[in-house]
Amino acid sequence: MSDETTVMIGLEIHASLNTKSKLFCACATDSTLPNSSCCPICLGHPGSKPVLNEKAVEFATKIGLALNCKINEDFFFSRKTYFYPDMASNYQITQYEIPVAENGFVFLNSGKKVGIKRAHIEWDPAALVHPSGMGKSSYVLIDYNRSGMPLIEIVTQPDLSTPAEAREFMNLLENVLGYLQVLKPDTTLKVDCNISINGGERTEIKNVSGFAAVEKALTFELARQKQEVKRGNKIEQHTRAFNAETGTTVELRKKETEADYGYIFDPDLVKVTLSKEFLTKIKIELPELPEQKAKRLQEQYKLSEYDARVLCSDLVLGKLFDSIVSKSADAITAARLLTREVLAVLNHDSLSLSDVDVKAEDLLELVQLLSSGKVSDKNAKQSVINYISGDKSSPKVFLEKNNLLISATVDLDSIINKVINANRKAVVDYAGGNEKSLNFLAGLVMREAKGTVSPKIVLEELKKKLS
Repeated sequence: MSDETTVMIGLEIHASLNTKSKLFCACATDSTLPNSSCCPICLGHPGSKPVLNEKAVEFATKIGLALNCKINEDFFFSRKTYFYPDMASNYQITQYEIPVAENGFVFLNSGKKVGIKRAHIEWDPAALVHPSGMGKSSYVLIDYNRSGMPLIEIVTQPDLSTPAEAREFMNLLENVLGYLQVLKPDTTLKVDCNISINGGERTEIKNVSGFAAVEKALTFELARQKQEVKRGNKIEQHTRAFNAETGTTVELRKKETEADYGYIFDPDLVKVTLSKEFLTKIKIELPELPEQKAKRLQEQYKLSEYDARVLCSDLVLGKLFDSIVSKSADAITAARLLTREVLAVLNHDSLSLSDVDVKAEDLLELVQLLSSGKVSDKNAKQSVINYISGDKSSPKVFLEKNNLLISATVDLDSIINKVINANRKAVVDYAGGNEKSLNFLAGLVMREAKGTVSPKIVLEELKKKLS
């Protein structure tokens, strides 16, 4: 076998939609007491009649449009037959023949196009609870509160080539869904990962939660398949599970075919037709999406492509930037502060902006200090670290309290003379044309002044002295 391995990865992502009631009944979606939000419909009782939740269709249509999909104006629901305790009706109501949306695409940061095969609506099975943990409990409890919750399943084409690309796609998708504000709070995206190599049969890794876990599961499975082929074994189509503790995948069962599910048209639900008025309303309601916003920020504020993309990669971060620049703050300074200093501290502490109390007005003050040359980059960074991880003082208060603002009263002349007298070799090197020596001397002056002098002024004064 050639060392070159062709890898094909496709994802099936399940997202819970943030509706107040379930997909086909009036049961609430926010109940916490187990089995307290159930009715004959979501329990699958014979004779119960489902009624489609219009809000779920609205959300699904928005998602389809945001993913550049074709929206099917006419669609219907089918029954996917399977027997398992989490599905009391013994069938799942889903979309098979005609989904609400199909044939879309998104672009990764590299410019690679990833096709969206389809996005369809379905109801969620009940939750199985293993009191002592999966594989350790002697019994399983069932909470039917989740049964009938509205889901959207987004299926990609097998266009992803690496586990890292799969993780990037998941981040991108979650960001788009966040901008649309359609996700049920405190839920995670569940992913079925499909992977094959060199045109062989694919394996499916079921119900992977977390983007890092998606990358780890695919990385292990890719290595496993390569090893199997190297040994002369044939990869057979089957379903696997990912063990997050060991970072490995294990076989669950042979992969079912579509025929195994016995899809039939659901006779209790009529065909759905989306009116022109409905589609126009949904298009008008669509917010500015990450890709659109990034282009606008580049044009409006002359931001770099990197800064604009990073600012739009997180809804909260983008709103924070908007709030700061709405007060006439320098946009480039604000962007650099957020994308470099603030995110660096958050990433170091494994936090997100949603985890901390960051106020736009506090960062606005820091942006203004930076723009006016009243604080060095080094001290600004220290104030951000303290703000997020320390005693929570605003950056400005921290800088003032610790005398870290650039001062007009510091005896810069004396400091420069001291540094020059103590570093004669660097002075001679600079006189000989070594520009790095000037930066070396400037760094020593800044250290002596504890960052309370503008680097620009230090360089200007040093040049005067050394000339």
